[in-house]
Amino acid sequence: MNGDAEAVRLPNGGQDHGRKVGFRDRIAHFTWANFTCTQSTGGIAILLSMTPHQFHGLQTAGAVVFIINIVIFLIFCTMMLSRFVLHPHTLKRSFTNPPEPFFFGSFLLSIATGIICMERFGVPHTGDWLVVVIRILFWIYAAVALIYTSVTWVVAAAQSSINPLKINPAVFLMIFNTMLTGTIAASIAQSQPPAQRLPILVAGIAYQGLGWILSMILLPWFIGSVLSNGLGSPSQRPGLFMPVGSSGYTVVSLIGCARYVPRGYGFFARFPTAADVVHIVAVWVGIFLWLFAFWLFAVALVANIPAMVPVRRWRPRMAFCLSWWAIIFPNVGFTIATIMIGEELQSNAILWVATVMTILLFAAWLMDLGLHVKAVATGQIMWPGKDEDGAKSS
Repeated sequence: MNGDAEAVRLPNGGQDHGRKVGFRDRIAHFTWANFTCTQSTGGIAILLSMTPHQFHGLQTAGAVVFIINIVIFLIFCTMMLSRFVLHPHTLKRSFTNPPEPFFFGSFLLSIATGIICMERFGVPHTGDWLVVVIRILFWIYAAVALIYTSVTWVVAAAQSSINPLKINPAVFLMIFNTMLTGTIAASIAQSQPPAQRLPILVAGIAYQGLGWILSMILLPWFIGSVLSNGLGSPSQRPGLFMPVGSSGYTVVSLIGCARYVPRGYGFFARFPTAADVVHIVAVWVGIFLWLFAFWLFAVALVANIPAMVPVRRWRPRMAFCLSWWAIIFPNVGFTIATIMIGEELQSNAILWVATVMTILLFAAWLMDLGLHVKAVATGQIMWPGKDEDGAKSS
């Protein structure tokens, strides 16, 4: 795409009728929300590596998805840099003009899934050096996540007026990065030496607690918004899946961290039975939270089903927008939580349910990926007035 050589015309009927929109115009509307694609793609790579019923080549497929995600992430970073260079005023607006600031969390979540993928696909095939690198990346990510989660709430309050009863589901992205700190801890702990593992696990549980408590603050606002304002436009309804991740990733963090406590070291040396107690409590708290995650999933699914039914002449009610990626990332956490509970209970039935969930999510990921590319090509996104950088709204 190069300037007017690749320009397309605005739809008929508007005041911009006939005006060409080139690359420079469109890049101004490349928002942080595009990183919902990379956070979801990274989640799919992790899920493929963890799905209970493995077959030859599935780990390789997960690694390929991880590599594809790295390429997409680098392309998106280049696009964002181009946006800020060509349109410097959009840099400040991207952090102060809702709902786009909420989606900066997707950029951080994409990095989080990358760190987990390094553990899943890199550590088994490299030396101890990668274990050290991942440990350093974890602490850097933890620091950045805490700073971001603290600052973004102040900026949101100071720079914009957000009505709690008109809240955007993307607001959960402001806190998911703290939750993913716990998920990273659960994922990397097994390869870390005991002296390094214990601080990582402590930090992971603490960050997960912060994320869970903040999600409990946001959930009443979110449910109140849905009850007050309805389900929203059909195209935006996939965003209703976003809160599912709050419970899903909490289960993943609790059970994952409990699995790898360093028995016989530090606190667990002084209290030898503590490791078993922590493990048992984590599993049953996870089960306690799982049904809540399912309820949130069921509500979002039922809300979306009527919108999936075409109207006359098979014209679709829904058009792709970036909120459709909410179908993937939160439900990845829900699916991994299901896998872990199935493994702990040694239930083959639950593990088969998780396998079916994995297949459906992979199909949904392929659908979203194809529709995302089509939307860029046809001007459904990256277009004046059609992206998250539009008029201020919560």
